[in-house]
Amino acid sequence: MSINANDEERDKLSTTTDLVKGSIASMHPIEKKILSVLYHDKEKWIADNELIKESKLSIDQIRRGIEWLKYKNFLVVEDSTEFEISLKESLKKNDNFYLPERKLVNCVREGKSGIVDIIKSEAFNNNSKEVYSAIKYCKNNKWIDLKDNSVFLLPGSEYPSNEERLVNRLVKLNSLTLSQLNESEVSSFEILKKRPNVLDIKKISNKKYIISNLGVAFFQESSSGIELERKLTAEHLIGGAWRNLKFDQIDVEAPLTLLGYGKKNPLVDFIDEVKEILVGMGFSEIDGNFAQSSFWNFDALFIPQDHSARDMQDTFYLKSMKNIASPLPEYDLIKNVSIVHEKNWNYAWDIEASKPYVLRTHTTPVTIQYLAKEKPEQDKTFLIGRVFRNEKVSFKHLVEFNQVEGIFTGKDANLRQLMAIQTEFYNKLGIKKIKFWPTFFPYTEPSLQSMIYNDKFGKWIELFGMGILRPEVTLPLGIKNPVLAWGGGFERLAMIRFNLDDIRELYNNNLTWLKSVPKCQL
Repeated sequence: MSINANDEERDKLSTTTDLVKGSIASMHPIEKKILSVLYHDKEKWIADNELIKESKLSIDQIRRGIEWLKYKNFLVVEDSTEFEISLKESLKKNDNFYLPERKLVNCVREGKSGIVDIIKSEAFNNNSKEVYSAIKYCKNNKWIDLKDNSVFLLPGSEYPSNEERLVNRLVKLNSLTLSQLNESEVSSFEILKKRPNVLDIKKISNKKYIISNLGVAFFQESSSGIELERKLTAEHLIGGAWRNLKFDQIDVEAPLTLLGYGKKNPLVDFIDEVKEILVGMGFSEIDGNFAQSSFWNFDALFIPQDHSARDMQDTFYLKSMKNIASPLPEYDLIKNVSIVHEKNWNYAWDIEASKPYVLRTHTTPVTIQYLAKEKPEQDKTFLIGRVFRNEKVSFKHLVEFNQVEGIFTGKDANLRQLMAIQTEFYNKLGIKKIKFWPTFFPYTEPSLQSMIYNDKFGKWIELFGMGILRPEVTLPLGIKNPVLAWGGGFERLAMIRFNLDDIRELYNNNLTWLKSVPKCQL
């Protein structure tokens, strides 16, 4: 057993030696210079700015060299986050800046011991809120005592507090990183950051590097060897020195620096991929206008005219109706829809309420117009397009986003087929854990919610809604066969594909993220 172990160790050492010798011959001067710095500081991590300073290389040279060395496993790279702390710009310009508690101590020393006098003093300028905050901080520092609305100084108030010491250090150095603070200063920082208009805190993302064991072995081997030349000069040829020189090899497999070439936004690429999947499943793409009449956006979908979704706080209404191609349909369809509304919702349907134009709140009005026009007995269509909601922007909501939806109609169309279509669609996207949950939607019955399992969060999440369009929607259009419908927000699907926590990251124009997303995701 021990013999085998020794053989494995010998093989491993031999492989490492071969790698080192092969790398020496193809090492670029930039790589050697970076590796030299890392070797001499091999016990600690080195950040970009330190590496630039010690190697005397430019930032571009550093980045190229790091990529080459990382490819050869000569170093380890780690992303780090640091917080830079400085005083607010307004305080930097104020030569007479004091924390409120010091201003209060100075006021008492000048003979203003009454709280009313302190508030009226030039230092506080009738800012009672600041005075009472100063009293609280002075009490915490054990600088003062209060009796009969008067302030009395205690021994020790003449010495600076820990917070003042940190402020003075920031004044002197202009800024500090959180890692540069000692334990006492960290406590003072936690107190000061809760105060308004005192500190500026900036998050800084850095990379840091440390030489690997393989890198150490290489550097030691290369340092003990013969100096290699990279260029053959005229002097070498004329003087005959070339006969005794050893030259570096050129590594034609060395990785190139990443180019900032233009490419499609990852979201656009993903939309194209989903379109290709749906076309491959036999669906045809349709399209329509962003601006729709309220009739197509609401009434034709069996949404009553007093429904909260039609309120201005939820929907963008357009002031002008000129040059917008989404007119009301012929009279017979309007009459059919009005009869359905009045019969089922028990109110007097008003054609005037169906005329205002809106930015479509979903893509379904385009699908409904297609059904009304074509009246297909059997068909499979889909649509991916922009929709607009008057909502507060958050990590999961946008004012403007994309929606994907599809329909399938046929004589024997049923809910089981719809579930099979959705399952196949998700499978083609690499999503395998799927289940369906009964729910309610205004214009489908029965209705289901598709759920998929998110491994990152370790839980089931809602994705697309689906169901069979109600007869109250299809019969006024002249559609007799069942229509299976499904759809939902496309960005939610994109968040899963790109492993994002915040929907806004898709539109933040973060170049680092945009460049890092591979064109082809396997």
